[in-house]
Amino acid sequence: MSPPAGPPRVGFLGRLGAGNLGNDASLEVVLGLVRARRPDAVLDAMCSGPEVVRERYDLPTVELHRALRGPTPWRVLAGLVVDAVRVGRWVRRHDVVLVPGMGTLESTLQERAWQMPWTLLVMAVSGRLWRTKVALVGVGAGAVPERAQRWMFVTAARLVAYRSFRDERSRDEMQRMGLRTHDGVLPDVVLARPAPPHPPARPRSVGLGVMAWSGSNGERALAERLHAAYVAEMERVLELLLERGYDVSVLVGDADDVPVAQDLVSGAGSERVRLVVPTTPDELVEAVSAVEVVVAARYHNVVGALRCATPVVALCYAPKHRDLMALMGVGELCHELRGLDAERLVDHVDEVHRDREGVRAHLEQRLEELAPTFEQHFDEVAARLLDAPAEVAA
Repeated sequence: MSPPAGPPRVGFLGRLGAGNLGNDASLEVVLGLVRARRPDAVLDAMCSGPEVVRERYDLPTVELHRALRGPTPWRVLAGLVVDAVRVGRWVRRHDVVLVPGMGTLESTLQERAWQMPWTLLVMAVSGRLWRTKVALVGVGAGAVPERAQRWMFVTAARLVAYRSFRDERSRDEMQRMGLRTHDGVLPDVVLARPAPPHPPARPRSVGLGVMAWSGSNGERALAERLHAAYVAEMERVLELLLERGYDVSVLVGDADDVPVAQDLVSGAGSERVRLVVPTTPDELVEAVSAVEVVVAARYHNVVGALRCATPVVALCYAPKHRDLMALMGVGELCHELRGLDAERLVDHVDEVHRDREGVRAHLEQRLEELAPTFEQHFDEVAARLLDAPAEVAA
């Protein structure tokens, strides 16, 4: 596609503004990339939370998926057609469409093929039809057991104009599923987000990040049992942290997590436990900076703590957690979410708390080492997709 005659029309697409703070933080970073390198660009978004994105980021927005009424089979079929028309028309109005980070090509959480997989496929096909540059920037990917979903992800990824992945495992999984790719790999884009200064953490404090976890797409039949076991063990973790003298902030990273967190706090019945419900990425940064150690399962709670150089113990429900922690040089600070052992976890928290200054110093150094990698990658994105002038992209 030849460079646009006027300012480029750039759209952002994804589950943005719908309560997932990691997704919104990814948008902030890629949005900042575009605004810094093409300040003349005309921007908008197609997203799940249009009101939030419009007000928070000063972007014109349209709703990603329309709610339809009627029996489930009719809603699914009608939704496929409606989404195809709406997404196709929206893509056509742009020179560039960006999917900013996120676990875009994963099935680690429960997702139906006719939801985001179908939307991504329509977006990619529309980009080819209308010669719009569609790009997946720093996205996550994982093994997808469901055949239809796997085909949609691979086909969409094959059709886009540009791809980069947030870790080597994501790229390798896409190769195993049939995508011929040697695309670039960079750490999660949220690690490039500016970290505002923050006051010292409260003494002997732990941030306990919880989520509404109930297994992956392939574990729907076990969802209730997995969720109950997870909640029971988190209750035990909270009990042990209190016994060992910690003040605990129960944190969330998505609106879906709030009921679980509320039940955990009310069940503890202690003044030393408080509920913290961040509603913006900045509030999440403030929450993970206010404690000495974070324990978290939701992936972007872990990313947020690492970005602030707050020592974090990751509760891993997918390989991406271990990959991220290994990248940051703290791969030993991981526990499997399935079969979680509360006693062993809290013993580990004690160890991390004793060495918290050393862990923090290591994370700060690692973040400094990664900064040039992000700048190089963002310059590449600007040059290939935004036709950024050399003096801006440099």
